[in-house]
Amino acid sequence: MKIITCASYFGSGSSALTDLASEYDSVHPSPDFEFSFIHNPDGVSDLEYHLVNYHNRETSGHALKRFIKLSKINQGTWFNKKYEAYFHGDYKKYTDEYVSNLLDFKYKGYWYFDVNNRSKFSYYFLAAYGKLLRKLNVAHPSLLPKEYMYCSHPSEEEFMKHTQEYISKLMHSLNSDNKEYLVADQLLPSSNTDKCMRYFKDEIFVIIFDRDPRDVYLLTKLIWRYDHYFPKDLENFCKWYKYCRESQKERFNDRHIIYMNFEDLIYRYDETVKLVESFTGLKKSDHTKKFTRLNPKKSVNNTQLWKRYPKYQKDIEYIEKELKEYLYDFPNISPSEIPGIEIKNKKIS
Repeated sequence: MKIITCASYFGSGSSALTDLASEYDSVHPSPDFEFSFIHNPDGVSDLEYHLVNYHNRETSGHALKRFIKLSKINQGTWFNKKYEAYFHGDYKKYTDEYVSNLLDFKYKGYWYFDVNNRSKFSYYFLAAYGKLLRKLNVAHPSLLPKEYMYCSHPSEEEFMKHTQEYISKLMHSLNSDNKEYLVADQLLPSSNTDKCMRYFKDEIFVIIFDRDPRDVYLLTKLIWRYDHYFPKDLENFCKWYKYCRESQKERFNDRHIIYMNFEDLIYRYDETVKLVESFTGLKKSDHTKKFTRLNPKKSVNNTQLWKRYPKYQKDIEYIEKELKEYLYDFPNISPSEIPGIEIKNKKIS
């Protein structure tokens, strides 16, 4: 099995790639969901740092606990479907197996960070209670009788072996119809991409997406205005846009990583599709569901938004000055030249 995934800088339109790849018969289509457990805080990458690169007797075990906590959140619930639904009930099973393989041993006990992780009230209550009993010289049971201390110190080779097996099992579970290719959104980050690629036993192809800052800014104002991830003011937006990209100033030199703009899949559709096919090995003859998920005639409505909203002209001029190196070179073509299926609704989405 080969894996295709995209990485982005938040809001840069990388789902266009998963939509395109899902139109091929040889590809298991991507669900409308992001699988970022490898590079999220407390994910696999953090686990490697604490267990292998910076091992410490307490923090390493605590990192394993945080990974377990994250996995429980990732599982989802009956009313909030997350990983377990997409991995067909295998996510918890394979995660428990992975943790067991990394764990040297555990024993009943706790340290103050386990108490810290409770509520603020619990922390002070337990601290005061324990102090009182010591003052009274009264023997007392453990304040956290169900808590365990985790001990884990795998070698880099051991960590990589268990991690590759774990992720490979999850990817094959996701690819439920056993297609030649699997496409999944956000498996890898846009920075430190090469480091996280080491966790995959199956061959993986990564396309890192970017998008014109003028459109990203207007989308935060018009569509994502209730999302609190983005800076609300113009000056900080420009700082944030640079900040996200400057962590990886030098582009990766790896045959499994390429860079692309969201706009390329609209204004340079034919040549960009050929590039994706050449990069991944996808066959043109398998592209039988063309425009069913990625329709450039629809996606074009999410580009060059400043032309439709002149009230933001001063903001756009500021962005063009501050972020000029990130502006997309839009070709001068008419809407009729954009490939795809005509739509009636011209609204942005």
